Amino acid sequence: MYVLGIAGLLGHDAAACLMQDGEIIAMVEEERLSRVPHSLDKYHPRLAIEECLKIANIQLDDVDYIALSWDNSLLPDRVNIPDASVIFSKREFQYKTLPKIETVNHHLAHAASSFYFSGFDEASVLVVDGAGEDSATTMYYGKGSNLKKIKSIDYIESLGEFYSLATAYLGFSIHDAGKMMGLAPYGKPIYSFPRIKLDNEFGYRIDVSHNIRMDKIRNVYAKDFIKMGIDPRYMSREYDQLFFRHSNVTEFSQQHLDFSASVQKTLEDCYINLVKVLVNNTRCRNLCLSGGVALNCTANGRLSRMGLVDDMFIQPAAHDAGTAIGAAAYVMAQLGYKISPIKNTYKGNSFKNDKIIKLLDHLGMNYVHSSDISGQISEYLGRGYVIGWFQGAAEYGPRALGNRSIIADPTRPGIRDYVNNKVKLREPFRPFGPSVLESEVGEWFENINQSRYMLKAVQVKEEKRKKIEGAVHVDGSSRPQTVTAESNPRYYDLIESFYKKSGVPMVLNTSFNLRGEAMVYTPYDAIRTFYTSALDVLVMEDIIVKKRVLK
Repeated sequence: MYVLGIAGLLGHDAAACLMQDGEIIAMVEEERLSRVPHSLDKYHPRLAIEECLKIANIQLDDVDYIALSWDNSLLPDRVNIPDASVIFSKREFQYKTLPKIETVNHHLAHAASSFYFSGFDEASVLVVDGAGEDSATTMYYGKGSNLKKIKSIDYIESLGEFYSLATAYLGFSIHDAGKMMGLAPYGKPIYSFPRIKLDNEFGYRIDVSHNIRMDKIRNVYAKDFIKMGIDPRYMSREYDQLFFRHSNVTEFSQQHLDFSASVQKTLEDCYINLVKVLVNNTRCRNLCLSGGVALNCTANGRLSRMGLVDDMFIQPAAHDAGTAIGAAAYVMAQLGYKISPIKNTYKGNSFKNDKIIKLLDHLGMNYVHSSDISGQISEYLGRGYVIGWFQGAAEYGPRALGNRSIIADPTRPGIRDYVNNKVKLREPFRPFGPSVLESEVGEWFENINQSRYMLKAVQVKEEKRKKIEGAVHVDGSSRPQTVTAESNPRYYDLIESFYKKSGVPMVLNTSFNLRGEAMVYTPYDAIRTFYTSALDVLVMEDIIVKKRVLK
């Protein structure tokens, strides 16, 4: 039984996921192939669909069901999404009979993407994002194959939208929530937002008229921020353009830093209160999180320290792309299939040595074949080289997890500024996380045993901070990925080799892309990024490419 899940029908974060008998066979985000971040140019993931079918070596005719992660019947007049005949035109997919189409409520797809893959038999399930068809926040109780809706908050009271619009107020894109999160520790949370109040019944409420159109809510918040005295210098004066404003601002006043800290704390307070309300309703202390807000590592870290739950699972693709997984899983679960818990996120395509060599030969590039990649690259890391690391099947989700990563020595003085400014060409305030041997994580970080998907910020032990300053943010926090020999054997071998040479069981890890670009997916993407950046070495499987002049 094949089910193909589709996400991104509202014009961002398009993705496709192919499942067979309860297992994810392939999961690809459209941006990796189109090279447009968040696939903002696409309303359906044609390239990702084709890639999933290619990975599984099947045709669309072999698929039994297609699961869409939006329910058209629940959408208000504010939006229109393409129907199946547009998404799956015969001209593009050349099928005989279109598989049966099932629609899954957007927040239900988010919930399914987390609960079904958590390994929990029962759980409290929280979805917080920009908006679903008619909701911005939804609580569920999951047990077995069932997901029971507990309560929801209307889309106009969106916590995710508040955070996105505050991000845009500082001159970033609304899709740059991670930049706001990275900026917040530089400020103090001295501002309050009177519209947003904690609530014992729903978790939080936002005092806005429910008659207002969603595309006008930005005006409400922008006017609030101006009334608070927050300098709007980076914001477009035309409120309707706020969504599309993107500046190259890298320096901020203390007021803007305090504003970002205040926005972050407000989100965290609401997020934590939502969990309190949910657990009080379900009496279940296993927690599953999804929706774009669940990518906020700082909020997840604070939540994990509070002891409100016994165990917590966050879908690695918590953003809208992950609803492709959830829609497929929900349909499959309702058909009676047991969904296998997640083991890793490496569900994209992989590229063998022979294909890589063929491309390098075609481009006339020099390279060497290594029989000891881990040993050679750990030595290069020790010399201070910054490495493009391209291995195995591409990961899905916004975090690079050791298959499409840029890696460096976290102990090297100035490495964070160098990678930000010279390699990634991005804002200097943005932090990096490390990939660390799971067996050693407790020696270096507080309150953590496992964090496979880089979704939780924790404190670095004070006595260790100077040793790995490249992986420590201004507030002493870090966002580690824990690695085992089972989760990623080659990456584990590399880190272990570096540990033996340096005494440090981790490498600096960031996504293999430049500012404003999607993460690399193919060897060609990796080569282009290598030569348009200050990377020193590119490793693709067993093949090593070096710049002619190394520092």
